[in-house]
Amino acid sequence: MEIKVKQPSAVKVTLDERQLVIEQTIKHGLRRTSMTTSVPRTALVGMEMHLPTEEDDGHFQLSYQLDKKAPEQIVDFWFGYSDAPFIKELQQTLERQIDKNSEWGEADFVANGQLIMEYLDMKEKGLLTAAEFEAKKREILRLD
Repeated sequence: MEIKVKQPSAVKVTLDERQLVIEQTIKHGLRRTSMTTSVPRTALVGMEMHLPTEEDDGHFQLSYQLDKKAPEQIVDFWFGYSDAPFIKELQQTLERQIDKNSEWGEADFVANGQLIMEYLDMKEKGLLTAAEFEAKKREILRLD
């Protein structure tokens, strides 16, 4: 998904299966600075959006945490009334990702790893086929 916002400032948002990239041009008086922020989808932790009105621009803000020990960081941008439908679609996609990210805790990884190892043991004993094992693994890791 790629969205280009032209007003009130130039912003290009690109979302693929691994990351979100926000490229924006920021004005500092007469100078313009280009800034690019790349955020892995798994690092997204929160989002806030204010829809634009006819008088005011909309505001989109994402918070992310690259490491459990690192502080949360924020990236945001403003968008106009004409871009609202595209930003709303982005919001819905990112909400699902944030919900998915919040479901996974460190204990979940340990428990899921143990469960996968149990299924691997069953496969090695001949109780599961390789295809059944892969299907179970994908289900546990929520890859489908």
